[in-house]
Amino acid sequence: MYLNYTKTSSYLLVVTALILNISACNLIDIKQDANKVDSTGSIKGKIKLQTDQSGAVIVNRYHLQNKTYISDTFSRANFLGNYQFDSYPGSYFISAFVDNNNDGLYQENEHANFYSNEPGIPASVLLSPGESVTIPDIIISGKLPALNIEVNKKHHLYKIISNIGRVISLDDPMFKQSNYSMGMWKPLHFLEQVGGGLFLLQPYQNNKIPVIFVHGINGGPLDWKEAIEGLNDEFFQPWILYYPSGVRLDIISDYMVQALLHLQDKYSFDRVFIAAHSMGGLVARSSVKKYLQQYPEMADSLDLLITVNSPLKGMKSAALGVNNSPIVLPVWRDLAPDSKFLHDLNSWSIPETLPYHLVFSFKTDSTGDGVVPLQSQLPFKVQQNAVKLYGFNNTHVGTLKDQVFLKLFTSILDKRRSKD
Repeated sequence: MYLNYTKTSSYLLVVTALILNISACNLIDIKQDANKVDSTGSIKGKIKLQTDQSGAVIVNRYHLQNKTYISDTFSRANFLGNYQFDSYPGSYFISAFVDNNNDGLYQENEHANFYSNEPGIPASVLLSPGESVTIPDIIISGKLPALNIEVNKKHHLYKIISNIGRVISLDDPMFKQSNYSMGMWKPLHFLEQVGGGLFLLQPYQNNKIPVIFVHGINGGPLDWKEAIEGLNDEFFQPWILYYPSGVRLDIISDYMVQALLHLQDKYSFDRVFIAAHSMGGLVARSSVKKYLQQYPEMADSLDLLITVNSPLKGMKSAALGVNNSPIVLPVWRDLAPDSKFLHDLNSWSIPETLPYHLVFSFKTDSTGDGVVPLQSQLPFKVQQNAVKLYGFNNTHVGTLKDQVFLKLFTSILDKRRSKD
């Protein structure tokens, strides 16, 4: 579902109708999920190396349970040593290691350290709702002191971490439509019950270019089914980003960046293409921006970006929701045209070294594709950034099944593949 109502009265009538048809239990769940997502803050810091070991620096976040430090997520420090965790309020611990053998996992012979105020004792990081905490530098100079550390597979973030690079089929029941709706309305329930992740649809092959497909709000990987099945299997391998679309967009793009870095460290691929639909275009552009700015040494691997029917200037209906709805989905705050997310994203330009193709759609009896107005799909600055624009007389989702579009999509990928 995309909110495309142009009048406040119409918008409120629809939202009221939706709410009246949602059970009291579900309303409580939706509100609780929204409140928790809105309470997200961040933990930031820097790793300094005083070691002869080399490799990516992996930073782990832990919580303490029954005197055990339980890892719940990780981040890869950038070339300056900086890292960040989007985190809910609570008490956390931070450690880091040099991934000397490039397998993404900590071994005892790899140099490491944890954040501490006293030698040999990890220090906790207390995070309040919406707070951003920067902790002192962590210096890695030798082996990590012995600690009782294990991974808790029941933690709500474990699924999306363990699903990075997991091979799966589009026929998997996790891709059913009801899960798409859960991801929008109850994103934390989605993380606990479904998980999401950056999946591979076939085992990795180093002679094929990965193509990452990104869905939009209340959408999922099956929206891209025809395009995925139409890929030339000789040259391309499909990957899919599957995420709860009700959360803040920076959280999603942060995950996409870390997941892509993890797979690049693991497989050392030279090129990757990204295709994104609807709100996924904002996720993809934000991910590309962060990837290029924070990890310039990896920048050459990003080799193609395609967005389809994306609300690049936001949605006025999202602003109406933020201002008038009794329940506000966190993602609406980023989709509002005057949001900080969109301001930061649209103040940046895609570099000429990364070919960007912009696809838009319209219906003759509508101001856009029936969901996103043309003025949001086609901001002038973004048009200037694009290698080429392509317009289709089709609906918001219908374009993805349009045979002319599918042929165009295949052609763009093939031409870029053979650039050399």
